[in-house]
Amino acid sequence: MTENNSANATSGGKMNTLFNLGVKTPDSAAEEAFFAAFNPDRKFFLDRSYAKTGPKKVPAIELGQVKFFFFETLAYDEDLPAPQAGGISHVAFMVDSVDKVVENLRQKGYEPLRGPYTVDNGDLGHRKVVFFRSPNGLIIEPQELVQ
Repeated sequence: MTENNSANATSGGKMNTLFNLGVKTPDSAAEEAFFAAFNPDRKFFLDRSYAKTGPKKVPAIELGQVKFFFFETLAYDEDLPAPQAGGISHVAFMVDSVDKVVENLRQKGYEPLRGPYTVDNGDLGHRKVVFFRSPNGLIIEPQELVQ
């Protein structure tokens, strides 16, 4: 297998660290309680009180450097042919530039499912996000920390 990471790194199209896994569940409190049994590094709430969908605290845990957010509905459900089933709903990666990721993927024939747009995640900061859907249906969320 041949890899060429230098072009992606210089173009801003490279994914950096895994930031979070979104989990869709009909009962976010029960899901959070189950994951908490694994002794996470911390339990907290993702503060979505400034989100367009209205005030909301999303249960979350952190294991190592990875956050698990437990959503009962997903921002992009309406953009899919059918709502996303329960389980891991999306994988989020930090990137240096969402715009460069979008440009890079468009050059390769991939269009965003939703976004880019900016969200206010409380103490996790303002983030520019975009969602892509793989041919197999996996949702990938590149996100950039913005001021």
